[in-house]
Amino acid sequence: MRHLSTALATLPYYAHTDVVSPLKRKTNFRPPTSGKFVLPIRQSLVMDARMSPGTTRMIVLLAGWSGGGRPVETTLGIIGKHLGRSSRQVQRYLRDAAEEGYLYFRKVVNRLGYVVGLRIVLCKAAIFAPKRTKAPSQTSSNLAERRRIPATTDTSDTNKNIFINRASEEPFDRKLREICERNGIPISSG
Repeated sequence: MRHLSTALATLPYYAHTDVVSPLKRKTNFRPPTSGKFVLPIRQSLVMDARMSPGTTRMIVLLAGWSGGGRPVETTLGIIGKHLGRSSRQVQRYLRDAAEEGYLYFRKVVNRLGYVVGLRIVLCKAAIFAPKRTKAPSQTSSNLAERRRIPATTDTSDTNKNIFINRASEEPFDRKLREICERNGIPISSG
């Protein structure tokens, strides 16, 4: 049995009401929810007002396909099918993204010279967010401020009694006795 939220996710936006939208796109079905995701991308890409929203969607789609920035080999039709646009519109999106420096592409031809697809290379520096690394601390006081206070003390784990046999003349026991006397540590008899 499916959960209600997953059942409603497959319906079009206005499918359950009598309201007719003037926009054709509102009657399309919502894409199915899957475990796919896009790597963290730069916010400047999404906020770039010089590109059309369709171009931004296409770049995000290609960023997900490319993984960490590998070249994507596909066709105009496949991109258009995933975006719900024509191949002519996808050509405009590619030109727009190439003009802004987010990608470059070339046609892939077979040995007879027929165009069989596209090879799209994304500009990693312009699209993907850099991997975060921990900044090294400059001072030890800064490290002490950032360190968390433990919930309990460690004294229960430590046995403060040092048991050394005073009567023993073993070299190891004698050496321990000398170290304790030199450092002022009281010796418990055991």
